[in-house]
Amino acid sequence: MKPSVPQFHSRSRFTPPRLALFLCVLAAPVAWASAQGGHHDPFAFILLELAILIGVAVMGRWAARRAGQPTVLGELLAGVIIGNVGVWFGLPFFELVMNMDVAGAVVREAWTSGTSTLEAATTLFPNAQDADALVISLMSGPDAPRVIVMAIAIWMFSNLGVILLLLMVGLESSVAEMKQAGLNALLVAFIGVAAPMLLGVGAGALLLPESSIAVHLFLGATLSATSVGITARVLKDMGKLGMPEAKIILSAAVIDDILGLIILAVVVGVIASGTIQLPEIARIALLSLTFIGVILILGDRFAALGVRLLARIEQQHLKLLFPIGLAFALAWLANQIELATIVGAFAAGLVVRDAYFADPEISDKTIEETIAPLEATFAPIFFVLMGMQVDLATFADPATIGIAGALCLVAIASKAIAGVAAGAGMDGLSVGLAMVPRGEVGLIFANIGKSLGVVSDSIFAAIVIMVMVTTFVAPIALRWSLTRGRTDA
Repeated sequence: MKPSVPQFHSRSRFTPPRLALFLCVLAAPVAWASAQGGHHDPFAFILLELAILIGVAVMGRWAARRAGQPTVLGELLAGVIIGNVGVWFGLPFFELVMNMDVAGAVVREAWTSGTSTLEAATTLFPNAQDADALVISLMSGPDAPRVIVMAIAIWMFSNLGVILLLLMVGLESSVAEMKQAGLNALLVAFIGVAAPMLLGVGAGALLLPESSIAVHLFLGATLSATSVGITARVLKDMGKLGMPEAKIILSAAVIDDILGLIILAVVVGVIASGTIQLPEIARIALLSLTFIGVILILGDRFAALGVRLLARIEQQHLKLLFPIGLAFALAWLANQIELATIVGAFAAGLVVRDAYFADPEISDKTIEETIAPLEATFAPIFFVLMGMQVDLATFADPATIGIAGALCLVAIASKAIAGVAAGAGMDGLSVGLAMVPRGEVGLIFANIGKSLGVVSDSIFAAIVIMVMVTTFVAPIALRWSLTRGRTDA
């Protein structure tokens, strides 16, 4: 008789919610133990961090799918929950993530100045209190080397996820389709960036009069973002990718992203210089436009040549290695000319095409299909880490909720009006609503702002709420709008 094999089915008692509870319970003692060291590989605790983050991301994605929402929402909420639970238990890993802006600033100062973390922390935060003082004590205490390695590992996981995410966004975009969409898409994108930027700066000045102009500019830059991925998925699910409005929407969203990245580079330059200097703004804008222009004009030729050269020595994994290697190289190059690394990763996705891999010995999978498993592993880690940096205690402040509500109104209205430029015979309302979701791009902007010390905990929490609301509302509104248009027709 054959031994019986356990059968797992949908009614198993070990359901995803119970698995999530198990992970939350397990994370506390395990994360504490990871900070205490071990008898073997001194860096093994990093693997444990990665396992916990992936497990949390999987649970968040499952919950979002069950609710019929974009998976990014589930990953964010899962991060918010486990992050605040970990801080409540006083676990070093979660304390570090919650205050990653402080930890990152200390590590950067120590790295560039050659001083100890204690000296760097004293220089940057001479009068640190509460959470800042706790993180600094972790990074300058007896377990400082382990905590510093933990901070660097978190940074690497998060940035790898962002690079892969923007590479995939670029791969899903097409320069040829952008050209076909023509002037209407360009106008929609321009209005979809200019209106949020102006209204965002105005809202910042009105709601946060005591804050610097840098904060107001960063709010405007964050509101100018648009998530190509979320919009494309909604249109694909509805079978609307072939309609004329869809071509304008996707082309405008890509141009929107390029303009948003240029604005981000300019704002970061203003923050770095400390003042608004027109020559410096012109220099950064020119660098950004030159970088994007050269990539769009000549990038495809260099990409095709690179594929032909590498195909002589590697074919089996060429569709995986070349796009990722190009994304890393262009991300580094963007950083060298003082642009955000995500600009380079996005540009790499724009220029790499499946047509370059025509050799029959190379995998018949598309580039997106080849890279998707890697992106699905690390990009959710970024969203979970973003959620873990949201301190629920800040929601007790009515001002934070008020700012979040105002940002949501500005975010929706400022993008919706972009549809007026869609052109005659087009469903302008659907075009405008499709530009509303901020999704992953808005979170990336918010993360950069927090790492630079421009965005406080309360403003960061308000931005995350805005991203979640627009990501939740936009697909529902777009489905309604497209259905309304079809019924009227």
